[in-house]
Amino acid sequence: MTENSILLIDDEKVLLETVSDDLKESGYKVTTAESGQEGLRSFEKLQHDLVIIDLKMEGMGGLEVSREIKKLNPETPVMILTGYGSMETAIEALRLDLDDYVLKPVNRDDLFEKITLCLEKKNNSHPSNPKPTFAQKLKLDEAGLTRREKEVVQLVAKGYNDNEIAKMLVISSFTVKFHLKRIFKKLGIHKRVELIVSLGK
Repeated sequence: MTENSILLIDDEKVLLETVSDDLKESGYKVTTAESGQEGLRSFEKLQHDLVIIDLKMEGMGGLEVSREIKKLNPETPVMILTGYGSMETAIEALRLDLDDYVLKPVNRDDLFEKITLCLEKKNNSHPSNPKPTFAQKLKLDEAGLTRREKEVVQLVAKGYNDNEIAKMLVISSFTVKFHLKRIFKKLGIHKRVELIVSLGK
């Protein structure tokens, strides 16, 4: 049994109840909220170990609530769970240093794996997914990467696979693979892992 507490914020009541029940059965302490405002009030009181939040809700949206939660406690992992992924919201999630961006529908096992990784990251107190530093961004500029290629690099650095990146950027997985081939050539590397390692240095 785990002692970790999770705040689940979603205005889709059926999903809220389903995911909440699954989490409780796995031993998590779960608090639910049907709006961003309600969720934020709950977090202010209880300071949960992980927040999972829907992107699009009436009133305060997921990104706005995430921004406020990070102000209250920057160390709290925040996971976006949405059926409305887009390049703009994915990049904004990166800017806010959110911990995961998951597209609905999501497989239960995949969701629980991502939850475990987020909580391990918090408990270990060090980031498991590297993000480009200013110096690394300069290196990417010098390599002549296009804006879209830099967006792909950012998402690869966060650990997303080709299909997830394709959905976030609203392109095909074939196009993602094409961008990666060009990125590898420009940076003089041959594998995805080399790209992740180079961004983690």
